Amino acid sequence: MSLAAVSDLPRSPESGAMDEYCEGYRATDLTATGRAVAERGWIVTSEAPLGRYRVVTFASGFDPGTSAVCTARNGNIGVFDGTRLVGLAYSPRGSDTTLGAVEPMENGALLVWGGDYPAPPLGELHLDEDHPRLTGVAPERTFCRRTATVPNVYGKSIEVARAELIAYGWRPLPQTGNEREYSGVERLTRRGVIEVEACSGTGMGYCALKYQGTGGVLDVMTAGDDDRVLSYGVTCSGD
Repeated sequence: MSLAAVSDLPRSPESGAMDEYCEGYRATDLTATGRAVAERGWIVTSEAPLGRYRVVTFASGFDPGTSAVCTARNGNIGVFDGTRLVGLAYSPRGSDTTLGAVEPMENGALLVWGGDYPAPPLGELHLDEDHPRLTGVAPERTFCRRTATVPNVYGKSIEVARAELIAYGWRPLPQTGNEREYSGVERLTRRGVIEVEACSGTGMGYCALKYQGTGGVLDVMTAGDDDRVLSYGVTCSGD
């Protein structure tokens, strides 16, 4: 990814129309900043604050795929001061990777997801002395007012990921009552992954797993035949 100082947002090369199958990727309840991007023909996928700036992610279109997922075309990340564009992040020309949505983190930075859904995060967007800066994904991330810490397990096999999670104090929660022969639950359980809660039998092969920590409950999702970590989230104790 590259982040360049840009002050003029070009019009989208497409009309902003969207296949109904992918409509869920379009952000709603846009701010004035997001609406200004949409008026240029772009499909806004997310908005988030970054210090005094407003970050908007947008794409020109989406290609439908399997398992209710779509792939973004011409994904970009705009950094705005009000409605004035000050920076633009994009993938290099010829890259087979595109940018997706951003997700606010507890430390004030933004997690940058890939637009080739399903895909793990590509990096982070930080504010360094009032200047936006792109970095790689940090080695760990805190949740629940810093009472819970999760290592960077994105893209790792579940066996490698769970070993790291256990080392960080996350205890696998054994799941029961999963008798679906073709769901993948039995396959993972035989490999000692007792915390698998459910798996989809077709498509991307998603599996959901649960862990207990001092700060709350960690939900992990894997995908693919090799069961690599796609995403995770923490439900804080007391929430």
